[in-house]
Amino acid sequence: MPVNTSPYARTAQPDGADELVLYGREQQLAALQDRLRQAREGVSRLVFVEGPSGIGKTALIRRFLRTADRVRVLQASGAENETALAYGVLTQLLMRTAASAYAPGPGDEAHTAGSRLLALAERIPADTVAVLVVDDAHWADGPSLEALTFMLRRLQSTPVLTLLAVHDPADHELPDGLRRLRDDDHTLRLALDGLTVEQTAALSSRLLPAGLPPHAVGRLHAHTLGNPLHLRALLRQVPPAVLAAANSTLPAPRSYGLAVLERLARCDRPAQDLVAAASVLGLCAPLHRVARLADLDHPLPAVEQAVAQGLLAECPPGGPPELVFPHPLIRAAVYHHLGPARRAALHAGAVQATSDTVSRTWHRLLAGRVPDPALVADLAAGARRQATAGSWSNAASMASHASRLATTRPERERLTVEAADALLCDGRVSEAADLVRSLPGDMARAALRYVHGHLAFVRGETPGARVLLDDAWQHCDTSADPALARRIAERLSYVCLSQGEAGAAVRWARRAERLPAVPFTCGMLRYAQLAALGLTGAAEEGIALASRLPESVLVQPDDVDLLLGRGALRLGCDDLEGSRGDLRSAAPLCLRGPVPLRAMAQLLLGETEFRLGNWDGALHELESAASTATAAGLAWLEPVVHADAAAVLAVRGRTERAAAHLATARRSGGYGQSESGIAHVARAEAQLAAARGAPDEVAAALTPLLRREAVAETVVAPWRDLLADALTSLGEHRQAERILDGLDAPAAHRGRHSHLAAAARARGTLLAARRSPAAAEWSFRKALGHAEQVPDPFNRARVALAYGAFLRRTGKRTAAAEQLSRALDTFTALGAAPSAAHCERELTACGHHSPAPDSPLTPQELAIARLATSGLTNRQIARRLVLSIKTVEFHLSHAYTKLGITSRMGLLDKLPSAPTAPQ
Repeated sequence: MPVNTSPYARTAQPDGADELVLYGREQQLAALQDRLRQAREGVSRLVFVEGPSGIGKTALIRRFLRTADRVRVLQASGAENETALAYGVLTQLLMRTAASAYAPGPGDEAHTAGSRLLALAERIPADTVAVLVVDDAHWADGPSLEALTFMLRRLQSTPVLTLLAVHDPADHELPDGLRRLRDDDHTLRLALDGLTVEQTAALSSRLLPAGLPPHAVGRLHAHTLGNPLHLRALLRQVPPAVLAAANSTLPAPRSYGLAVLERLARCDRPAQDLVAAASVLGLCAPLHRVARLADLDHPLPAVEQAVAQGLLAECPPGGPPELVFPHPLIRAAVYHHLGPARRAALHAGAVQATSDTVSRTWHRLLAGRVPDPALVADLAAGARRQATAGSWSNAASMASHASRLATTRPERERLTVEAADALLCDGRVSEAADLVRSLPGDMARAALRYVHGHLAFVRGETPGARVLLDDAWQHCDTSADPALARRIAERLSYVCLSQGEAGAAVRWARRAERLPAVPFTCGMLRYAQLAALGLTGAAEEGIALASRLPESVLVQPDDVDLLLGRGALRLGCDDLEGSRGDLRSAAPLCLRGPVPLRAMAQLLLGETEFRLGNWDGALHELESAASTATAAGLAWLEPVVHADAAAVLAVRGRTERAAAHLATARRSGGYGQSESGIAHVARAEAQLAAARGAPDEVAAALTPLLRREAVAETVVAPWRDLLADALTSLGEHRQAERILDGLDAPAAHRGRHSHLAAAARARGTLLAARRSPAAAEWSFRKALGHAEQVPDPFNRARVALAYGAFLRRTGKRTAAAEQLSRALDTFTALGAAPSAAHCERELTACGHHSPAPDSPLTPQELAIARLATSGLTNRQIARRLVLSIKTVEFHLSHAYTKLGITSRMGLLDKLPSAPTAPQ
């Protein structure tokens, strides 16, 4: 039998599903490869691959065997209709081998068949591992499993790897002996989960021309629990419009639904009625309510039947009994099988069987009766209660239904505004857009302009949103419709903030606060007001507004926007620990709030953790914010969050991932539309260029910001010190001085030690380049003093690096080495590879480090030679080390002579590689 000949090694899914199923399975594949290595070393191994049908067990085994070498694969699979066929699976294992004569007969004992299988395994060549694969082992016949168990218990030093794929890890159909082997400490159990939401989105994009909107992806993922088999079936069988409509109920895949209905048909009529009633009440419902709706006085016999067929489960043990569907698709199959008339009748009955007000309203709606003003009012009131409770998905759906069922025009317009805001708060941008498109053109101008303006802002069309919202305000009668006026003013406050117009943002926020509160406004008014106050230099006023808050851990959900605003103010005032405390308390509260508030909490917490030196935590929060913004269609925020994630990666030297985030930021619909987004993206591009040692690219990224007044006058994304450093390196000293003159005054006015440290450091570098050592040293010492006041390790180390480099060039090598060593320790701890490499070069030039002890080169020659091998020209090396070009040429000439070469091409073979940044 040829090595590694198996259907597993040859077949693949035509739609590329294997790649999606296996995305994120690297750990499981590595575990299988490790077990193969152990088997090759003479230790037999057993692996259980566990998970429901369609989860990817076969795909995982297929991928593993496709890459395995020097293996002999024997495979078989169980079948539900062949469990009574004695030795059917064992015969499959042996039929493709020369030992098919070893196949047992129906009358053979299990230990006899197992002995034959053991003897065959022991004949495997020394350089080959036998891999036994049994798919759907829970459906294998009993004698085969008994024989397999007999063999597995006696394998010790035989090179055999056995892979058993099963559905339920607690499957009682497995023999006792095999279950004991499964529970043994030496057995590997790989439990496979479904696809993630991101993988579900990728699969929908692969199978549907236009993919699905983010909210539809999330709903489909929850409906199928990420099972790839069910996902592919629904994406092929259900029209995209139905999948995307949040108010539609998703069906089960046809084959799955038929299997469920077969099990349902095995039940008697009371059990069928019980399951039908449960499907109308939801995924989980108290037993007494289900029994009441099913009109069963004695429901327990029906419960036993439904549970035995796997249609329902009873929980919790020891408490008031509830019935729950084991999988959402079981409920979907039963619910859709009811038919419109019976379904409506059950929903009508559920109104009386349900005590919860919101649930009663839903059942009244789904009963399909003629809408009445009372139902519309209850839907609108229920939407507001759900929003207050943090159930934004239900709130948005109820508000949307209320707006469509309203019977009078004024009520319909008012409810449409509320519904659009609720949908946007829940991140359902495409549904909101559909609702807005359906509005009549003769709708009241202020309301029409408002909903169009809000939608435009969320889509990232900030300038257009400003025009629409200004027009809405001009045509809004604040006394006749104060609720709409409040919405317009609140939205304008945030639009102005994103445009860098902090003063206008404060004025609009104050105007909104004087109007009555309204629901579905994204809950960001007080955050916007406090953030804007910080940008205008009135942080103390903002802190005073938040003074009534208790300790951050005691803040209630109603005040989360105020807590978030205080956290942002503290971040801007260098109170980093206070900011972290506020934001860590706000983040979990925001999980049940509007999606924009949730994304903002993640963004601010990421920025705070970055400055405090917790870069892993920062990257997690920022990439979570990016995922939230993308999933919710928050195009206005996407450039900022992706740019900030890119900045963290850039200073770590992970340039490829940083570039990918920046590319995503530029592709966003909000790119180039708001001053805040422009500043964040430009700063991240500059940090990426600085990590590559390209000051010309830094200057190219940041110089355009000087022409944008709103950005130049705020501190949304500090960038001036980066630009000054780049201009100094390029020899543009006068321009660098003008930049620093513009930085000193605002930084001193706000008293921010971090900005004052950055300004003094950049000025010290400029003065050193201008050959003013006394003034430069004074600036560097001033920078050190300010940096020590802020728990920001990276920027403190940047000051030490710049000061150490200056000291080295003035001949103070011992003092330089002290500063550089301190900076290197910090950069190494943070994982700031480009800065650490810079420190290494400076220390080498000090003579303090000697990475090549046998090298004939001096530290200065070695530093210059290493930069030459990285591809820099003599002019670029001179700029990097602040030397003259003639000095660089002099040291390179001496290096060539000492190494016996004639050009820099020979340096690659003569020098050890310099420290590099990981990609």
